[in-house]
Amino acid sequence: MLKLINLNKLIFIIVAISIATTWAADDGWKKIGESDGIAGYTRPTVRSGVDEIKAVGIVDAPIAVVEAAIRDISIMPQYIFLCKESFVINTPEMKSEGDVIFFYSLTDLPFPLSNRDVVAKALWSVDKSKGAIYCHSEGVKTAYKQNKDVVRMPLSITNCKLVPKGADKTEVTYQVLGDPGGKLPHSLVSMLTKNYGIKTIAGLRQMVKKDKFKNVKKVVTTTEKLKR
Repeated sequence: MLKLINLNKLIFIIVAISIATTWAADDGWKKIGESDGIAGYTRPTVRSGVDEIKAVGIVDAPIAVVEAAIRDISIMPQYIFLCKESFVINTPEMKSEGDVIFFYSLTDLPFPLSNRDVVAKALWSVDKSKGAIYCHSEGVKTAYKQNKDVVRMPLSITNCKLVPKGADKTEVTYQVLGDPGGKLPHSLVSMLTKNYGIKTIAGLRQMVKKDKFKNVKKVVTTTEKLKR
């Protein structure tokens, strides 16, 4: 009987360690769905009442093409889920040049909810040793294009990581942490967290097929990513 109890304790400890290791390894991400090879994840965050989201999927295009598509702010409404309007900002206060891009983005929410918008600063960098490209964009505080009928998001952080997987495939990790401001129906929040990342990568898969990107051969990001 004593041996049986000790064995049960040992099994319990092993299982507990295994679970703890799993959660530690994925930083609290929980898989919530998958569509056409694109996996979606969420995790709670103290910075917002809405879960942080992440999606990971393969795009059938060289990394230079994927980079070019994401850098093209004008096509965001064609592939980013619920994006209605977007454009590059270039003012004396917000100068877009090289690996620094300021842009405006408007998110279209269903009536009677107010649309959300953000003015963001995107920073591009590259890890030349791995060939990976990174884009970190974060909302900035500004009255630029402020509209009383649109809610400016108090928090908007997006991280995109591109990793080459052979000559003609790129793994895309798309991660969003946001606070939409105000209260949103639970059903809408659930729909957004479930679909936003997955549908965005699915849309990106279509964008890279456009003729405007077919002759792209070279990565243009030159800023080296700082090592942590």
